[in-house]
Amino acid sequence: MFIKMPTQYNLANKRLLALAFLSLISLSTYAEPTDTSNLDLTQASLEQLLVQEITTASKIARQISDAPSAVSIVTAEDIKTYGYRTLAEVLSSMRGLNITNDRAYDFLGGRGYSSPGEYSGRIMLLIDGIQMNDNVFNQSYLGNDGIVDTELIERVEYVSGPGSVTYGNNAFFGIINVITKNGANFNGTELALSSGSYHTRKARLTYGKRLANNIDILISASGLNSEGQSFYFPAFNDGDPAHKNGVSRNQDSQRNQRIFAKVQGNNWLLSSGYSHRGKDIPTAPYETDFNSQYLYNDTSKFVSGQYHTDLSEHLKLSLRTDYSDYFYQGKSYYSGEKWQDSATGRKWETDAKFVGSWFKDHQLVLGITYRNDYERKIKTPAVTTDRGRQSTSMYIQDEITLRNNLWLNLGARYDYFTDDGDSVSPRVALIYEPAPSYTLRLSHSVAHRTPTAFEKYYTDGSTQSANQNLKMERVAATELVIERRWSNRSRVLATIYEQSTDNMISSTPYDNIQYFNAKNTHTNGIEFELEHHAQYDVHLRTSYAYQNSRDAEGNWAANSPHHLAKFNLSAPLFHHSFRAGLEVQAVSHRTSAQDTKANGYALTNFTVSAQQILPNLDAALTVRNLFDKYYDHIAPDYTTPISVIPQDRRNLWLQLTYGYK
Repeated sequence: MFIKMPTQYNLANKRLLALAFLSLISLSTYAEPTDTSNLDLTQASLEQLLVQEITTASKIARQISDAPSAVSIVTAEDIKTYGYRTLAEVLSSMRGLNITNDRAYDFLGGRGYSSPGEYSGRIMLLIDGIQMNDNVFNQSYLGNDGIVDTELIERVEYVSGPGSVTYGNNAFFGIINVITKNGANFNGTELALSSGSYHTRKARLTYGKRLANNIDILISASGLNSEGQSFYFPAFNDGDPAHKNGVSRNQDSQRNQRIFAKVQGNNWLLSSGYSHRGKDIPTAPYETDFNSQYLYNDTSKFVSGQYHTDLSEHLKLSLRTDYSDYFYQGKSYYSGEKWQDSATGRKWETDAKFVGSWFKDHQLVLGITYRNDYERKIKTPAVTTDRGRQSTSMYIQDEITLRNNLWLNLGARYDYFTDDGDSVSPRVALIYEPAPSYTLRLSHSVAHRTPTAFEKYYTDGSTQSANQNLKMERVAATELVIERRWSNRSRVLATIYEQSTDNMISSTPYDNIQYFNAKNTHTNGIEFELEHHAQYDVHLRTSYAYQNSRDAEGNWAANSPHHLAKFNLSAPLFHHSFRAGLEVQAVSHRTSAQDTKANGYALTNFTVSAQQILPNLDAALTVRNLFDKYYDHIAPDYTTPISVIPQDRRNLWLQLTYGYK
């Protein structure tokens, strides 16, 4: 018995793929670029976003069109238009990403890797540049366990490919950076009340203001409660009276509370967040009693301070210090006997970064980071494991202007971990603009991920053994990005990539678990993305990704779909009184490590929203899984005998928002 543990179609509608390809070549107009001074990003057009500074791509103030890697963005307007309620829903709409849900957590997959039940430590999650992965399991919390309400998000940036040079450990297959809104975006008090299927209710109260002294304040609190669903699992329809014909009743409820606050001036920022979620689990994982309570409680907190200043005409300084902690507690029953386990992680980190422009045609970034994971504790009735560690990192990056349309980006990072040794992560990228509307980026980068405290040190004395000889994983990736922009309204992105991993951490089957370093895996793929803002305020965003991930023996990676296609279209209705958002997501079939197959599916979601239906009152109605499709996800092996997990059928979400300025 042990704590929660990470493990490892043909397309139903081929016309969707055809649409994704045809859309990429359908536009050919040109217009002069627009002024972007004092721009509200939540209302920005595509071209305005293209010339805005991006924080994730290189930790230098840079234009998105010049970033070394491929960048995709979802804005606050998109979140509102398509009714996204969680970060998982936002990410599932983005190029090359997919979400797997086991009725406990949302797991993020990308670049060919999506092992069921595997926490998303291989794609780093940042909120305003602060890492949010916990330091015990390296999980990113993307559902109602996340720390920020989607209504507080200004934009979500996804930078694909290894990012260890600037972000270090765990920036393995990509980086997600969530940029939150400022108080000025609200300019008063906002109350939102929501109601949805499965007896779900949510309330949020937000206050934001930019004061006369230019201090910006934002504070928000919310709470959610959902009774959840009942599920039928054929594997438990085995004649055992305790299994109640395989129907799990009243075991899917959840409730959460969130608080988020930030205060900022011209060159400083203080922010903090708190999230607690309790979730009942209907799948009886880890061979617990079916139809008896299995409860997860996850609590996350953070506080951060940032300061930025110009030391001289040619030297800028950025300082950041943050503290975060994470607490998990689980309660379940085995043969009627209660079993409780817990995990606690606490850490603090400080980073100093210098940006220098002393030399002509060079922009240098020098940085040093110290991190102290002083508590990484896992506790069961049988065993308690606590292994803290420290790490020190130094990084350097140089942006060299070779010509007025050609740049060379060179970078390297050195990391030392007290329990895992050291690592060097280099990157080289060439950025070329053969014409004003074209950008080509060719890059090669290396990243690493150290074993988690759970993978390396945990043992329960019976079903799982520690492996203190685990080595860190490494990935090397080469990527070619071709981007073209038409006028101030359209952008097409095409990416070809190849990556290989060394010492990928995997686990032996459930009931005899030990983590080990597997042989090399290899992935190659292509990705396309189109964004277009047409006349009459019609917006289109569509993408297609093909990914082929194989292990050393040539076997197809578990839960890794070959094809991912996304289509988003929004338009005003009734003389702009309403706005409609239509979304289609197609995922091809997947298989498990035990050759269980989950069929492909195509989901349709629809949202209609209205501003000022009454003075200061907005409304939005979202229908997810509009055509009530049955689909499922590959189950982690710790839910044996369940091999696939059913997902939500058609469900509704109504939100009323009242703003008092």
